[in-house]
Amino acid sequence: MSPDPVLRRAHACAHANVPSCMHGPPGTGKTSRVKLYARALSLHMERWLLSRCEPIDLKPRIIHEGRVIVGDPPEIERLVMVAKAAHAAKDGRPFWGVMFMDELNLATRETENAALDRMDSPPDGIIVIAAGNPPARGQAARSLGAAAANRFCHLDVVADPTAWASAQIKGWPEEPGAFPTPDPETLDKHTRKTRMLASTFISRRQELLEKCPDNPVEAGKGWPSTRTWEYAVKVHAVAAALNYDVEDRKALLTGLLGDGSATEFLAYCEDADLVDPEAWLAAPTSVTIDENRIDRTVAALTSVVHAVQSKLTEPRWASAWKILGHTIASNGMAAAMVGGDLLVAMYRDLAKRDPAAIKGLTPPHKLMGAHTPRMASLLAT
Repeated sequence: MSPDPVLRRAHACAHANVPSCMHGPPGTGKTSRVKLYARALSLHMERWLLSRCEPIDLKPRIIHEGRVIVGDPPEIERLVMVAKAAHAAKDGRPFWGVMFMDELNLATRETENAALDRMDSPPDGIIVIAAGNPPARGQAARSLGAAAANRFCHLDVVADPTAWASAQIKGWPEEPGAFPTPDPETLDKHTRKTRMLASTFISRRQELLEKCPDNPVEAGKGWPSTRTWEYAVKVHAVAAALNYDVEDRKALLTGLLGDGSATEFLAYCEDADLVDPEAWLAAPTSVTIDENRIDRTVAALTSVVHAVQSKLTEPRWASAWKILGHTIASNGMAAAMVGGDLLVAMYRDLAKRDPAAIKGLTPPHKLMGAHTPRMASLLAT
C-alpha cells in the first residue's frame, strides 16, 4: 500500500470511477503525484494545463463545406487509441490512462466548462484527475463553481515532512503493488453493505440528501447531492475492500459530502456494524435483534434481500423468510415488514422480467404463512 495518503485516496477514486481533484499550494507535489501514479501502474497520461488553455483547445472546431464540426483534441485522440489498444490486447486492468486537468481553478469559467464537458464523458477505461491551487494563493486562483465542484472527490494536499524525509533515502514507491486492485467478491460485498447503510441513513436524515452550501467557498468543495452520495457509496466500498483505515475513509467521504455529512454518515456506518448476510442466511435465528434500533435491523434485512437476489436458490429464499420470522419473534415487526415488502417486490419483479428465475421457488404467500403468520394477517387486513 502506498505510504502517501493522497495517492491512496486518489487510487480508491480511480477504482470507483469517481473523478478526484487535488487541492494544495504550489510546490506540494500535486502534478508529481499524478505522474508517479501513472508510472507505477503503466498508465498513459494526458495533461491539460488549463490556465493556458482556451475552450477551443478542448473542443476544436473545424469548418468543412460551410458546416462547423466539433472534433476531439489530440490528447483525447491519443487516449482513445490507448483504450482501443488495451481492448485489442485484452488488457484486464480496470483502467489504462489518465485524463489530468491541471490548474483547474486557474482557468476561465468558459475553459472550465469545456473541461467539464470532457470530464463528464472520458474515453472507456480512462480515469479523471484534476488539480488546483487554494483560492488564497494569488488573485487568479478562485473557488470552483458549485456545479463543477460537485463532480469531484476533493483531496487536500499538504507537505508531509516524515514521508518526504523517508523518500530522500528510500525513494518514492513506484511499484504496482503499492496500488492494489480490490478483490471483486470483496468489493461487491462492501458495495451492497454500503448501499444499504446509505439507504437507511438518508431515510433518517432526508435533509442531507441534497444540501448545497450558500457560501461560494464551501460550495467549491465537497457537498451532499444525489450524485455525490452515489459517488460516496462506490468510493467507501472500494476503501473498505482495500482495508483503508478510518482516516482515509473519512477524508474520502469529506471530499465528496463535506465534513458534517461525512462525519455523521461514517459514525452511522461504524455504529451499525451490520451482520454478514451470508452468515445470517446460513443460521436464520443466530442474530440477536435490537428492538430499539429498527434502522439497523432494516439495513441488515435489506442486505439479506440483496444477497438472496444475487444468488437465488430455494434454500436461500426460504432462509430469508425464516429470518423474517425470527425478527418478528424478537419484537421486530416493523423492520420485518420492510424486509417482507422487499422480498415480495423482488419476486414480482423477477416474475415479470425473468419467469424462469422463480421456477422452483416456493411462492411468497406460502412462506409467509409458514414463517410469518402475523405479517400475513396484517397484510390481509
